[in-house]
Amino acid sequence: MDSNQTNENMFEICKPTGILAKGLYSGRKAIFLLFGLILYIDGLIWATGLWIPMKIMGVVTITIYTIIQMACGTFILIVYWNRNKYIECFNHFESGAQISSLCPTVACYLKKHRYIITAAASLSFVAYFGTGCLYMYRVSGNSSNHYLSIVVLGTRMIGLTGYFACLCFFIETCLYIQSCFLQVETQIQILRDSNNTLTLDDVRRVRQLYCIAIETTEKINSLSMPVIAFYFVTSIVESHLTFIYTIASRNFYAPLLCFAELCTFSLPIYHMIYINHLATRIYEQVYSFSFRTDSLIISKEIQIFLTRISLANVGFTFLDIFVITPTCATSLATISLTIALATPTLANFIKS
Repeated sequence: MDSNQTNENMFEICKPTGILAKGLYSGRKAIFLLFGLILYIDGLIWATGLWIPMKIMGVVTITIYTIIQMACGTFILIVYWNRNKYIECFNHFESGAQISSLCPTVACYLKKHRYIITAAASLSFVAYFGTGCLYMYRVSGNSSNHYLSIVVLGTRMIGLTGYFACLCFFIETCLYIQSCFLQVETQIQILRDSNNTLTLDDVRRVRQLYCIAIETTEKINSLSMPVIAFYFVTSIVESHLTFIYTIASRNFYAPLLCFAELCTFSLPIYHMIYINHLATRIYEQVYSFSFRTDSLIISKEIQIFLTRISLANVGFTFLDIFVITPTCATSLATISLTIALATPTLANFIKS
């Protein structure tokens, strides 16, 4: 009994952490309703800015922030609505794999990346907070109604907290999927380093683990597909607009905003892409199994495994149109370079 409890506790570290995850496991409806309400209110406050006469860049920026906050509030409510499905996804690999122990590399990997995520999120929040304070000081510096500015800034910071809670929960789901594939990779390495004769059951065992990890990815992808598509599009637009605004504007708080946008854009994209990378990088390790056997049956089983890996279609998808892979990063870099080359022209357009 103690051994089983210890094993379960070891697998618990792979599951998402954070306030939304705790609310998900405990079934506390108030947490989701509170964050959803905060994000909707923040979105409405951003929307009120559209009534103020401003340049095109300001209208586009406010519209994007309004849509993002409203969408994040909706996503939080959807997570609670599908809480049983999410919990089932987070238990699927553990219950199906039946692995006796968690590999040490997974614990180290999760600890390192959770520290990076916490540090990046904290720095981004400070940058957003500093930008908000400087902007409010500039706008209301000559105004006597400072209390209203403080209330608006405080509400936006609370809304920003909800946004980061939503963002961190999504990244944590990516980390959970990555931990599944890391566990599969560890089992393959153990089998490869073993001096025992390779058997058909050994190959089928690791292939089954790989298939369970794929099933987990597909389940979470189907639940998060609208969010992935929305975030993929809005993040690209928002980050590039912020970069252009930083070049065009002489405001000293613009670089802070650009830094914050870069962090919130790169972290989720990286972890989405890394799922596909982990699912395909084991190809060479599995291929080495073919040199350890003369059995035709085992060789065919290895070939089936290799064929599945070579499809390279494992990971989050954009509306089931394409898989988000490292190739997507190259395409995004190309788009970014194109926009960077056009930045002087776009900057002049923004200033006009």
